[in-house]
Order: sequence, then C-alpha cells, then structure tokens
Amino acid sequence: MKNIIDYEVVIIGAGVVGLAIARELLLNKFKSVLIIERNSNFGEETSSRNSQVIHSGIFNDINSKKFYHCIRGKKLLYNFLEEYSLEYERTEKIIVSKDSELEAFNKFVRSIELKDIPFSVLSKNKLNKIEPYVISDNSLLIHDSGILDAHKFMHQLYQISNLHHDYLFNSNLEEIKYFDDYFNVSIREKSGNLENINCKYLINSAGLSSFDVAKKLMGKQLKINPQKFYKGSYFKLSSKYRNKFKKLIYSLPSGKDSLGIHISFDEQKIPRLGPDYHKIDCTNGYDYSVSNDSRNDFYCSAAEYIKGINIEELTADYSGIRPKLFFDGSSNSEYYIQEESCNNFRGMINLIGIDSPGLTSSISIADEVVAKLKGIL
Repeated sequence: MKNIIDYEVVIIGAGVVGLAIARELLLNKFKSVLIIERNSNFGEETSSRNSQVIHSGIFNDINSKKFYHCIRGKKLLYNFLEEYSLEYERTEKIIVSKDSELEAFNKFVRSIELKDIPFSVLSKNKLNKIEPYVISDNSLLIHDSGILDAHKFMHQLYQISNLHHDYLFNSNLEEIKYFDDYFNVSIREKSGNLENINCKYLINSAGLSSFDVAKKLMGKQLKINPQKFYKGSYFKLSSKYRNKFKKLIYSLPSGKDSLGIHISFDEQKIPRLGPDYHKIDCTNGYDYSVSNDSRNDFYCSAAEYIKGINIEELTADYSGIRPKLFFDGSSNSEYYIQEESCNNFRGMINLIGIDSPGLTSSISIADEVVAKLKGIL
C-alpha cells in the first residue's frame, strides 16, 4: 500500500453542496482537491430535481441546523447570484389557508414572528389584486423567497473550482480505508479500471448515498439512523397559465416533514405543482418516473386554491428523491454535518440527510464544512 498523499482533500459527490464545498476550499487556499461523482456530470440527482426555490426558513424549526443554514445561506446565495450576474427573481411567497385552518394559521404567524422573518398579512382584496387566480381566506406574503436557475448556479460553482481542482465523473466508490493519518479511496472508473487514491481529508457529500458511504468506512461507529427516502413528483399546468402567477404559492405546513404541494414556475413562467410526498424503497435503485395516476390527487389539492382549474390542464413533469435523516424521537428531519474525530476517523466530514432547503443552504453548509476542516489542521 503506497502511503504518499495524492490529494489533500477528496470530496465524494458533485451535487450543489459538493460543488459549493469545492469552491469554498479554493477560496481557503486548498489547492489539491479531487471531486468524485458517479454520474456523467454534476448535479444530476437531488440538486437538479427540485422546485429551484430560494427558501426563507419559514418551514424549519428555529433551533435546527436546517433553519440556521437556510437563513444564512439565503443571504450568501443572493450575494453570489448578484456577484456573477446569474438570473434569479425575488418572487416572494404567499401562504394560503382556509377559515377552517384559522388556529393553525395564527400559530404559523407566531412562529414566523419568533424567527424574525419579514412578512405581511394579506386581505382578500389585496390577495385578489396580486393573484386573481388564487383562492384563500387568510394569507401571508413572505418577502424573502425567490427562484433561481439551479443548473446555472451549479455550473458557475463548477467553473470556479474546475480551474484548480480535479473532477472525476462516471466513477463509483468501491471501498474506503482509514489509516492513522490518511484515507485510501478505491474508485471504479467507467472503463472498469480500479483507481486507488490517498488523501488527508475526506468529505462525504454523496447525497442519496451519503449514509451508505459513511457506513462503509465507519460501521457501528456511525451512531445515527439510516436515511429514509421520499419521492416527490411534479405536474405542470398548461401553457394557458403562463405568467398567471406572480408569486410562489404554498399551503400551511402539514404534520408531515414536507412543504406540501405548492406552485412554483419554470424559466418560461409556466407553473408547476409539487412535490407530493411518498416514502420509497431505494434498495434496487432510483425510480424517477412520474405516474399519471397521481394526477387526480394533484388536481384535488390544486382545486382548493386555484380558481377554475380543470384536471386536463395538468401534465406529468418530473420527480425528485429526497434523502431525509430523522434523529430518535423527532418527527422533523435534520442535517448531520460532522467531523468524525470523536468517532476515531479524524479528517472525515460527513454530510447526511441534506435535503430541502439544501439548495438555498449550500454556500452556508460549505462554509461550515471548511471551518471544521481548518479546525483540525
């Protein structure tokens, strides 16, 4: 076994968080970095299969890592988009509800006030002027929300880091070994060639596979629950609705660890509905197909807050799979961002359960990861 160091840092996973970490490492003068990705390009899984919303933190527990990184990441993300002249829109977000939900509505208002998130209460007349196609008895306007082009954002992160770092696509992780002061990573390339790489620091940002990657090395010393997987599908409205909605439209949060079916829109301003929320088994791979059988459920949900919608105006679009991590006793998923010295794997940083608002939080998460890395140098 050779013991020379090939790279100072190896990142497993080139989703939006892995890309953001690669950039942050460059900004902090880490010059020998390799990013390993099993797909043929960056951001092909969870990072590109979402609503492309810049979240405001209203749905996250105030004491959670998700809330912290969402609030901080939102500011960093807007600054980044401005710096590189990337397209985005501060659309704002409207929360809709019925009179029968008044108690939950008032509780939700109090939670936003505690989080110090800017919002306005909308009267029915005001809502009708802003969004004439929306039905709601009690509504809130959340000012910090927006949308972006996730692929262009990731492409910019990639362009920045690719100038100095190395990327290895179509490469699957076979094995990780830890020796006292370095890691040996075995990678199966598309050609079938097995490559062994030594690194001082290992960052596990493998998204859907992050728990499995950590478990592969740490075994019983990884003392968290396995990730659970939830599939969310989207349906697109007909072109009749192009430019008909100015704001993102969300319902009140449900008891599930989900944002519920909401209205966002694509680059052509055609609205989409989604995602729904179904626990799935990913043992045999990832199924991204969207069943048209779900159309009726989407229609029933949409008909509650979109005036005059017909079921024929909904078309199956795409889906995403969310990796969620639930700590014991919690009904809310949470991020696990841990440097593993306490578990005798000094220099390994695991990122597990990074789902929404992961896109919004990505630059903030990257900052925490590199700060942890610098803390053990």
